[in-house]
Amino acid sequence: MNQSQTKLIESVKLALNVVWTHRLRSILVMLGVAMAVTTLMGMVSILSGLSNRITQEITGGETVILEISKFDLAGGNRREQSGRKDFTTEDARALGQLPHVTGVDIFYQQGQPLRHRNRKARLMTVMGTSTLFPSFNKIAVDQGRFFSPFEVDHRRSVAVLGAQPARDLFPGEDPIGQHLRISNQEYQIVGVFAENESIFARMFGSLAQNFVVVPHTAYRRDFKGRREPMFLRLIIDRQDNLDQVRDDARALLRARRKVMPGLKDDFSMTTADAMLELVERITGPIGLVLVVMASIGLMVGGIGVMVIMLVSVTERTHEIGLRKALGATRREIMLQFLVEAAVLTCLGGIIGIIGGLGLAYAITQLGDLPFSLPIFWVLAAVVVSVGIGIVFGLYPANRAASLDPVEALRFEV
Repeated sequence: MNQSQTKLIESVKLALNVVWTHRLRSILVMLGVAMAVTTLMGMVSILSGLSNRITQEITGGETVILEISKFDLAGGNRREQSGRKDFTTEDARALGQLPHVTGVDIFYQQGQPLRHRNRKARLMTVMGTSTLFPSFNKIAVDQGRFFSPFEVDHRRSVAVLGAQPARDLFPGEDPIGQHLRISNQEYQIVGVFAENESIFARMFGSLAQNFVVVPHTAYRRDFKGRREPMFLRLIIDRQDNLDQVRDDARALLRARRKVMPGLKDDFSMTTADAMLELVERITGPIGLVLVVMASIGLMVGGIGVMVIMLVSVTERTHEIGLRKALGATRREIMLQFLVEAAVLTCLGGIIGIIGGLGLAYAITQLGDLPFSLPIFWVLAAVVVSVGIGIVFGLYPANRAASLDPVEALRFEV
């Protein structure tokens, strides 16, 4: 162990002794830093857990999906995009013939009121789709069944209810086999979905359960507006074949929609990766705002450290003069006070990390949300805490090191 390491260890021991001697003052300083770090760790942990859960739900299933729409996921001129040519059932059949495509879903949706006798449910999302809907959405039918290919082909007026409208319209009753009116059209209920356990359902509550699913053929007959778009969703046999299917589908649709070479596609293709990029664009700025808010708290804690260290320098002026008279250098005095400030904020940071993770765990358990332990942010919190102590301890340390030993020995508190 060299001389520099020995001096550093001695400075740490001396700093811990000072912290213990002035316990109340030290605790107040550490609490200021701890509260800021608790806020940071709590918010980051919850946001990290939510982000991981969303990522898992988007990419965690075995089903590889390619979604196709005439609207761009990134936005753009919505009016111009709405004027694009709509997809047709013939497009869906052609896409279904591509290699590695195991299924094609036709999808529509809009809001419509639901009624049963004298009961009326709130505005519901009515979805027109195929028999592949449960596979795409990873949601099971709890009662009854899903509609059959025969019912899709023959435009039968059958419906599968979400959990919420089933409770609203049929309290204490078995809805299977009963009829309801969607807008002014009568449909027979053949099934009820189970509760949606996804993170989106937990975030949006009953809104995620407020839907009813009907065959897309019946939807097109009864509800489709003139400008309402058709969405297509392709199931691909393996993740490795996604790029090939995307290229083949793009070439096929450009040919069918007569898009001239050199012109931009008049449709968009969305994969799980694109959805993850969208999620990151949403959660990224939120995380940045949370970090900035917590940083303001750390700055306040740092100012508290500087004030306390200045008080400590004043109280220990005689001690500083004595050390200088015995041969302590300016560098050694500065190191002593910088280490004391760093030890104070480091201890506050550790307390804040424990408090923040405990707070995040409690909130996630109460709210039935995912909990994540962000190792990077734990290490970052420790480093930042120590850095705050060093930065805000520089002025008091420099003031202590600049004291004249003769004047310091004469000083009395």
